[in-house]
Amino acid sequence: MNAKQLEKEIQGCWLGKSIGGTLGLPVEGRMERLHFSFYDPVPTVAPPNDDLELQLVWLHLVENTDHTLAETDFARAWLDHIHYMWDEYGCCRWNLRRGVPLEAVGSFENPFHACMGSPIRSEIWACLFPGDPGSAASYAALDALLDHGVEGIAGEVLFAVMQSIVAAGGKLEEAIPRALQYIPDDCETARAVQFILRAHRSGVSEWDCWKELLARHGNENFTIAPLNVALTIWALLYGAGDFEKSILLAVNGGYDTDCTAATAGATLGLILGAEGIPSRWIEPIGEGVFIGPGILGIEAPKTLGELTRRTAQLSGKLEVRKWDNSFWKQPRMPVRLEDLPGTIRVTPIPGGDPVPWANGELPEQVKGAGGASWTWQLATDEPREIICLARGGARLFLDDMPVMECPAGLPYLPATHRSPEGSRIRVHPGIGTHHVRLELGASDPRQDASVILAYPNLHICPWTETELPHKAIL
Repeated sequence: MNAKQLEKEIQGCWLGKSIGGTLGLPVEGRMERLHFSFYDPVPTVAPPNDDLELQLVWLHLVENTDHTLAETDFARAWLDHIHYMWDEYGCCRWNLRRGVPLEAVGSFENPFHACMGSPIRSEIWACLFPGDPGSAASYAALDALLDHGVEGIAGEVLFAVMQSIVAAGGKLEEAIPRALQYIPDDCETARAVQFILRAHRSGVSEWDCWKELLARHGNENFTIAPLNVALTIWALLYGAGDFEKSILLAVNGGYDTDCTAATAGATLGLILGAEGIPSRWIEPIGEGVFIGPGILGIEAPKTLGELTRRTAQLSGKLEVRKWDNSFWKQPRMPVRLEDLPGTIRVTPIPGGDPVPWANGELPEQVKGAGGASWTWQLATDEPREIICLARGGARLFLDDMPVMECPAGLPYLPATHRSPEGSRIRVHPGIGTHHVRLELGASDPRQDASVILAYPNLHICPWTETELPHKAIL
């Protein structure tokens, strides 16, 4: 492929990414069938979207490296440049701040390890390695390791391989089965995509296929990766190479709509080039690239044209790597919670020995006992947010005063920024030592139950008086 052709494909990729993300953003999280036929509302620019923003950070990384990237480079970027608290992003920063070993950061105490934060970042690796799916897979996996486990990593690897193949002229219908060879065949992402392939080959109608996919892989968390990766593949296959039909299917299928439409748009942009994208989708958003307040310390491109040129200039800079499926069988790095800063000890109630805990999912001893108490040392007069969420309900007391009653039956989304209504409260106890008591509505070690302490900006906060390094700026 000559440089001019590559640049056209990269331009189509980033343009398609911007269009799809803009189309899907207003209805992100809707989990029913939708009926879009165009942007609604019609935009005047492409708003900031993490689907693209994080890849601008990786662009910065590649521009400032000699010829390779390591986990330490991504870890530094997360702490220096990415200040969003959303789901797995916040868990990643929290784990890095605590000094969790890099090999374990993505899956350790991360309830969003199987979500869409990494599958949305595949395009840069395909653009840097068109026709080299092994290298694209290797860097995609390295990218995803710090904020995801198997399912999230598999989603990014699958998309990166698929996009690398089509960027070199491969057919989409052949690229998807080839990409499946790079991920574990027993993971849910692979099973969901395999179902879409079988249904499409068998002539199942697009919306019958959609209904069955949701019956098999539906989830109360709209960002779950296996379902959304499969929805993206569904939109691409049933869209049959038509840009408009594909991105509309992605959005009308619901769930993480900005992510599914953005990836579908980027993939078709690689295939069609910018000239193959209908002008009616380009004109409302223009050429601008905008980033939100959570991305700091990088020289972000101002336009899609600049992003295209800078991406194309990096082709061939990173070392080529071979992919080995033994990646998926690497042993998990053991982590001793009691060795990490920010860890406290909580006492199960009505009785039991203290156990280590820091934030998030409660220890089995606490869930089995039906509650716990602990000491909270606060060194500032700043208020704090507390998220308390349990399937069977819970009551929270601060200094023996009831401050919160979490209803039973809420969706289990232990996220600081989107926990269900009734599961979060702001408190302002003041400097000093405070006593926290939790009463769970059930006594079951297998139940889902979490408590999270957060700063006013909703980043995870330690219960200890001692602050952790690399506090988020946003």
